[in-house]
Amino acid sequence: MPFVIVFFWLFVSFIFAAETEKKIKNRCKTAVNQETNYRVSGIYGNPFESEWHPAAVYVLLREIQRFKLLQREFKKETKEWRFEFVEMVGGKTVVFVFHTKQHSVFCVGPNAFFVLRK
Repeated sequence: MPFVIVFFWLFVSFIFAAETEKKIKNRCKTAVNQETNYRVSGIYGNPFESEWHPAAVYVLLREIQRFKLLQREFKKETKEWRFEFVEMVGGKTVVFVFHTKQHSVFCVGPNAFFVLRK
């Protein structure tokens, strides 16, 4: 009997988790797909971590330069968003997305993505 109760609670929690995941859309991912000539192909880093802070991105970019992995770096700004693109030596492109007014926990998920040209 306890096994059935535990199984029931696990089943219910998975249903609620799936419904919650469907409702929440990552604003940063949507912004990349709509505002740039790139589309998101994956998440850079851990999908369960909070958004990257601009200072942390700056430190990471300096480390990428120090280890000579950076091929090109460029930025794009719109009225609401700032996109920092990093093309690495192996051909991968990563974008870090920041809202210009909301500086933390705005994306509802990660704000660093692997991207491909449209």
